[in-house]
Amino acid sequence: MEARTFIGRRRLIVSALATVALAGVVGSGVALATPAGPAGSSTATTLADGQFVNTINSNTEPTKLRTKDAVEVFQVSNTANAGWTSGWHTHTGPVLVNITSGSLTFYAADCSVKTVSAGHGYFETPGEPVVARNEGSGVAAWVTTQIIPVGALRRVDVAGRCGVQ
Repeated sequence: MEARTFIGRRRLIVSALATVALAGVVGSGVALATPAGPAGSSTATTLADGQFVNTINSNTEPTKLRTKDAVEVFQVSNTANAGWTSGWHTHTGPVLVNITSGSLTFYAADCSVKTVSAGHGYFETPGEPVVARNEGSGVAAWVTTQIIPVGALRRVDVAGRCGVQ
């Protein structure tokens, strides 16, 4: 029974970290923002959205997770056709992005690029601009988990960078 509890807690920690990475922090205004698109080329289905009633202070190597107040954990299943872009954005907490099929390419504010394929994941860091793109030839699918302060924005659009939309 103790092993199940540990495994369950570990899954919760990983799930929570993914969620935080997707929440929005600061915006630069609609006129300068890069919108997600192209229109109609993606789907998003909410899997879960809940306010956690307790806090956690866990340091189980290699993962640390600590909350001081209640947090919202928001999970979404997504798909996107080839050519889709998330648009540049930030989040108010960490977001875990688990790729379930295809691949996504992530561009960070420092112009570094990482392509992540099915079976792998990507952490979006709170407050750091990022854009995700489906640069493959088929449909990409992924699940995001955001861990954000209760009442905070989940996403804030920001100006484009690195010559990438």
